[in-house]
Amino acid sequence: MVATSLLAVVLAGVLAAYLFVGRNLTRLVNVQQQEVESRRTLRTFTQDLSAAIQLSTATTTVLTLTKPTAGGGTATVTYTYSSANATLVRTEAGANNTLLSGLTTFTITYYNEAGTVVTSSPQSVKAVEFAFASATGSAASGTKASYTTVSPRVLLRNKPALL
Repeated sequence: MVATSLLAVVLAGVLAAYLFVGRNLTRLVNVQQQEVESRRTLRTFTQDLSAAIQLSTATTTVLTLTKPTAGGGTATVTYTYSSANATLVRTEAGANNTLLSGLTTFTITYYNEAGTVVTSSPQSVKAVEFAFASATGSAASGTKASYTTVSPRVLLRNKPALL
């Protein structure tokens, strides 16, 4: 009887430790996945904006830019944030690519050549910055992980400044 009780306590401890380790590993995988998505998004965002020659839409949820292509033409790229779907989608040549999912917040900030925040005209934008937070996993199971990123201020190098 004593041995059975002692075995039950030991097995309960082993099970609790197993669950603890499993939750922590799942949470770690969730954070790593968010970090990879974030880095991939920032790389794509930085490359597109550095090459941009024009911004046609610059709102809080949509950024549309024109960039040169290798063939000498131009391509239109659109970044669209959907709060309903909690996603950031990049569209180029009709192809949609979901860059981020599980977004809890998303902000696009535009700056003019002097470094002042611009809210009215996409023509005066000379730099852009993204800030976002995402969450994945389940709070009920203890695997929820949150991740916050702020991009560097990306200068539109090929876009002429307004004088």
